Amino acid sequence: MANENPKIPHRLEAYLPPVESEYDEKNELASSLDVLAQVVNILGIPDASFFNYSTAITNMSNEKTALSRSLNRLKAVEEELMTHLASLKHEYQLLAHWNQVLTPGNPDSLLPENSATMERRKESLVKKAKEYHKELEALIAQEPLTIPISLAQLMEQKEKNLVKLKELKEKKAKIKTFQGLPPNLDLARHELRAARKRQMELIQLRERLLARMADSIS
Repeated sequence: MANENPKIPHRLEAYLPPVESEYDEKNELASSLDVLAQVVNILGIPDASFFNYSTAITNMSNEKTALSRSLNRLKAVEEELMTHLASLKHEYQLLAHWNQVLTPGNPDSLLPENSATMERRKESLVKKAKEYHKELEALIAQEPLTIPISLAQLMEQKEKNLVKLKELKEKKAKIKTFQGLPPNLDLARHELRAARKRQMELIQLRERLLARMADSIS
């Protein structure tokens, strides 16, 4: 069989990996050692043992977690400060607005008069008050306002006022009853008789309608 197919070994050799030289292996090993040395230097570990390597990775993960927590806390503090700042800005705007409104002399002020004008007006009012007080003292000196009144008289007057109020309500009710009648007495009587006549006609009409309804039902 081997003599019949002499080309088979050559085909198998085509699929085998090429044999690397000793020089390439040394270069690859040196490159790997350089990378490992850089990793050791970056991690700050004494050697490239698995324990030191895993410990360094764990410490870095813990530091990352702590930094993430600190960052989240800082974000929360920042949001709270921004909210407080917005509130302070709003309060400042309100204070500025009311300062303009309540300060005399400003265009938007509710008190357009300045302090000097208000002071002059105050002096004028005080002067008038003193004059009125002097006039009142003069009137009291001429006619003393001493009107003696007892509690019994006060209660009696109160009862009289209540009686008058009741009479006034009754009169208003009577006036409301005759509202719409002419002011002439004869004409008013005529209107009243006509109204009573219409009322009687309506009553008779109602009686007839009720009688017809009763007949239709029976």
